[in-house]
Formats: sequence, C-alpha cells, structure tokens
Amino acid sequence: MILNLSLVKLQMMKLLPKIKKILLNAFIIFVLSLLLFEVLYRNSVIDFYKAETAHLNSEADLATTSADFLVFGDSFSATAKEINYIDKLREYNPEKRFVNVSVPGIGIRQVNTFASSKIKKHHPKAIIYQIYVGNDLTDVDHLWNWEKFSLVRNIYWGISDYFLSLSYLNHKLAAFSPRVTSRSYTMATDEFRPEYYDERTKRFLNFDANYFNNALMLKAPFASRYETWLAEMHEFLETIPQEIPVYLVWIPHCSQVNSYYRNNLNEIGATFEDEVAIQQSDYPFLAKASKDLQTYTNVIQINPLSVFQVNDTNDNRLYFANDPHINNEGNTVLSDFLQSELQLE
Repeated sequence: MILNLSLVKLQMMKLLPKIKKILLNAFIIFVLSLLLFEVLYRNSVIDFYKAETAHLNSEADLATTSADFLVFGDSFSATAKEINYIDKLREYNPEKRFVNVSVPGIGIRQVNTFASSKIKKHHPKAIIYQIYVGNDLTDVDHLWNWEKFSLVRNIYWGISDYFLSLSYLNHKLAAFSPRVTSRSYTMATDEFRPEYYDERTKRFLNFDANYFNNALMLKAPFASRYETWLAEMHEFLETIPQEIPVYLVWIPHCSQVNSYYRNNLNEIGATFEDEVAIQQSDYPFLAKASKDLQTYTNVIQINPLSVFQVNDTNDNRLYFANDPHINNEGNTVLSDFLQSELQLE
C-alpha cells in the first residue's frame, strides 16, 4: 500500500511540470483572446449589438441612409415597444424616420465604440442622446468596495473599466439571469414593496446611502467620475458634424420628482442630504454639463424634470413602483414633451 502511494506521488511529481505548462498556455491563450476581442469591440469591427437594434427597429429603419433622428441611449430608450417613448414619437410622426440604436446596460464609453459607424451609415438629420442621471457616472468608472461587494463583483467591475468588451459579455449573459424573470413580475406590481425593489439600486445604496444625492450633486466620489464622463461626451460630440443638431435628453432620477419616490427609497436605505437642491431644474450634474458643453453650438439640452414633477400624481405615477425606470405613463409624458421640444408639431 505504501509502495503504491509512493508510485502515485512519483507520477504526480512527473506530471506537475506538464500541468503547469498547460495552465500557463491556457492563461496566455485566454489573455490574448480577451485582448483581441477587446480590439474588435472597441473598433466595432462587427455590429455587436445587431440583435438589440433589430428588436427596436424595422428593416426599413435599419436600411435607411437618411434618418431624421438617430437615437443613442440605455434601457430607458431600449424598453419594450409597447411603452417606449421613441415608438410613441414614431406614432405621432409617421413621416419621420427614427433609428433607435439604444442598448440596455451601456453608457457613453460603450456608445463611443459604435457611434461613428452608425452616424456614417444612417446620415441623421438630428441626433438624440439620452442621459440617465441615476447611473451614467458609474458606467464610466464602476464603484467597488472589498467590504461591501463580493470578490467576483469587485474583480469584474475593476477589470471592466479597462476591458469594455466585458460589459458586452455581461450584457449577453444577463439574458440567462433569473433576475430578468423576477423583474417582469416586480415591475408589473403597482404597490411599493421593499423586498421587490430593484437589486441594482439596493447595491448602490449598500455602497453609500447618499449615492443618488451625491451623484446628482457631483459630490465625492462622483466629481472625478464626472470629469471622465465629460471627456467621453467630448469624444462623442467631436464625431458629429456641426450642422447636425444633438439633443441631450436628461432622464431624471425618481427621487428628484417628488416625496413619494424619496420616501420609498428611504425605506430601502437611501438618504438625501440635499433634498431641495436635487429637485431644482438646475441641479449640479445637469448645470455643470450644460456649462461645460456650451462650446458645441449644435448641442441642445432637454430637461423634462419640471414636466415630470407636474405630471406625477397619486393617480398617475410616471415610474414603476419597484424600479427606477419610467413606466408607460412616464414614456407618454416624455414623448409629448419631446414632441414639442424637438419642434415636431
């Protein structure tokens, strides 16, 4: 028995260098593959988001070489057609061609990988870029904390700030997440329930109870993230010919609209040190961006906050009860507002 164990140990010692070599080669292949994929993604060598844009547009939309409006955005602009404000604008203006290339879960850094190619393909007369103040600053530089977040999440967030293609892979894998199924139920529930509320929002608040307050006010750690976001916005705007108007549509966070949403967020741990200031139309994030981007004469800032504040009532909520996205009523109010602001009437 002792002899057999010795033989096994001897064989393992002989195999160990081979195993190390195999693992090292596998690691090198993985890193090189990731680097190659990153290069392909950043240069938009192929249309990585072809499936997403196909879902949001007709074949005629995608084939057009003269769009009236080219739309860039995240999940607020890539929501279901039944409620999407872009589709409502299409209904209001059947003679206009809207091409919607919005993708859930992306930010300005990802948009910059394909914006130029989309502009060259569709030659838009105008561009809509949708900004969401609730998380656009963390999309350019993720929050990570070894004490409050898991090891895997911290590693992913840390690496994905350098490898943008990881966000694409995560986006694709999200389709298989059980969260997708659970949200279809919780977002359809009109009653606020802390246990139902959006998990991503809870994660932000676990990092800092003042997360949304500080993002809107550009307090630490968001002041530095704003500078990163601004640099990416400059890159985006520099790709657009000066004769093409660019409408920056600022989607408010629900906490800015009224106390109903702030009270609900309080129940899941949020605090608002600057409650009055974040409700003002010139809150710091938007005000500073407006000032910093004023050199672009083709940029028009569109801020629906005051319109949301007027139209959100007990009988007509504009946001989902357990998710910070706007619901059908919110999309209707936004589309009506844009109909006027874009001078489509």
